[in-house]
Amino acid sequence: MFRFKFLFLVTFLIILTSCSKSKNIEIIFEDNFMYKAQKELIFELKLVNTKKDIKNILLNQDWIEDFKINFRINGNVRIIINTKIPIFIWNEKYYIDNNMETFNFDKTNNQLIKVFCPSNQLNDAMNLIDFINTKIKSEQNKFTKLDFKYSSGWILVSKNNTEIKFGKVISKDRLNSFKQSLNYVYESNSIPSMIDLRYKDGVALNYGK
Repeated sequence: MFRFKFLFLVTFLIILTSCSKSKNIEIIFEDNFMYKAQKELIFELKLVNTKKDIKNILLNQDWIEDFKINFRINGNVRIIINTKIPIFIWNEKYYIDNNMETFNFDKTNNQLIKVFCPSNQLNDAMNLIDFINTKIKSEQNKFTKLDFKYSSGWILVSKNNTEIKFGKVISKDRLNSFKQSLNYVYESNSIPSMIDLRYKDGVALNYGK
């Protein structure tokens, strides 16, 4: 019901503001509003008159996954847009989606994990965040930053400012230790300042500052 109301509202606004050009442009965002750029796109499309201009504007939007345009005989246009879905924020400049494609970070969604690393480490970042999103319980999935330094490796920071140290290699064993450590911390209702996963024979928990 909510989705129906949302699509009706978007359609209504576009048609209402486009009547001055004797052409109605109906836009449907399949994934709902997510980016500031979507609102800017609406105003851009109101200013164009040709099919070519409409296509060029859509092709220039780096946040669009794909789109479909229906040009009708009466001159009206219907546009269906699928947006890219960001998984994390990279170096506070780009969103990264599930296909490892980058697009401009417009500060719309600041709740995603912010990753700081060189481009050659992005696969490791994606693997860890995918593990968090699929294997970690939602109530434990509260992280703000993932940072990589050549001197110390990967450090994941929770919303409680707990630092989880993975080292330079995020192996399957360390991912499993990471999950088990979170379960222990959650069940014992204790919040360490650091969880160090770099040890071969176990995990170190630090409750100091």
